[in-house]
Amino acid sequence: MRFYLDANVLLALFIPDVHSPAVDAWLDRDPGEIYVSDFARLEFSAVVSRQVRNRLFDEQAARDALGDFDEWARRMTNPVEVGPRDLSLADRLTRDFATKLAAADAMHLAMALNHDLTLATYDTRLSEAGGMKGATVITPQ
Repeated sequence: MRFYLDANVLLALFIPDVHSPAVDAWLDRDPGEIYVSDFARLEFSAVVSRQVRNRLFDEQAARDALGDFDEWARRMTNPVEVGPRDLSLADRLTRDFATKLAAADAMHLAMALNHDLTLATYDTRLSEAGGMKGATVITPQ
């Protein structure tokens, strides 16, 4: 299978949280090809930066997390670039009020749908919206 990882899955890989053991175990089982978009990379970096601003990380810990992420992504994932079709679909998804999606989550769903990838997320709202829109969605366990 081919999996698109959204930012909350990526964060759990590099910043310990409640989902970290599950995502580590899931990846250890080699589920298939892993895809990470340039948008997910941006969102990951923004969260790490926010951790520094909120004094939850010092700058060295943030640099380490970003470096570890970049190295892992380079070695272990396939890149996906945001394109005009992705932006257009994300816009339509946010305008569909039933999805209740914020812009970032709409981008992740659009990327998964447009590139025919299974969306891996821990976000319940995103998972529900994905189901409504015909995406295959999993919660890494």
